[in-house]
Amino acid sequence: MRRKFLERFQRPADRLVFPLDVPDRNSALLSVEALSGLVGFFKVGLALFIAEGPSFLKTLRKVAPDCGIFLDLKLHDIPATISQAMVAVNSYGVELVTVHAQGGEAMLKSAALEASPNTVVLGVTLLTSLDPANLGELAESYARPGEYAALLAQRALSSGCGGLVCSPLEVPYFRARFGSEPLLVTPGIRPKWSQVNEDDQKRTGGITEALQAGADLLVIGRPIRNADSPAEAAAKCLEEIRLFLNQKNSSL
Repeated sequence: MRRKFLERFQRPADRLVFPLDVPDRNSALLSVEALSGLVGFFKVGLALFIAEGPSFLKTLRKVAPDCGIFLDLKLHDIPATISQAMVAVNSYGVELVTVHAQGGEAMLKSAALEASPNTVVLGVTLLTSLDPANLGELAESYARPGEYAALLAQRALSSGCGGLVCSPLEVPYFRARFGSEPLLVTPGIRPKWSQVNEDDQKRTGGITEALQAGADLLVIGRPIRNADSPAEAAAKCLEEIRLFLNQKNSSL
């Protein structure tokens, strides 16, 4: 799955995902206009999707035809409902969609079974806003977030998901444990030059470090969105990605 996906999306920009974490269509489209050509994917999350509905996905495809769409709804429901939801997702033609691995094996299998061949189902393991202090709320028998995230990751992959969403801290562990096949999508990316005030993300990492560890797609939101010039910030992220890929290719 990973190899097929990366063959479709080969540009350095395709490694960069920008989340449209804004409350309405107009705000989202301003970001799309500013960042088109600098990012490979726009991520549509729960707040924007609820506010604007599926029609926004059609608009996004029209105004940014060269960018992929990442529908990040973290679907989590009974298997029958997830099957119906995935049928609807297929009609949107998105490249990536998330389901929550805590939903269990039957739910994950329903999502993977119904997904279009051109859509990668990503299992969300553990939110990057959670740290060891929060883990007791979810799984008291696990002392470290990485251990619990690995359990969820294994469940997602064995159920047919094509990739995982995980923090930068889990990437090296996941790549070593699960090999080269799963697509790893990494939020919580904080470039060294960025300044993010009042950050609620606890498990974060840098661009080059995440790529070196084996991450495929990097979700970079606030460091770009909160910059004086989001386009310049995105260009800096893209240049770091390009430099890493060039060095990697030259060493092969």
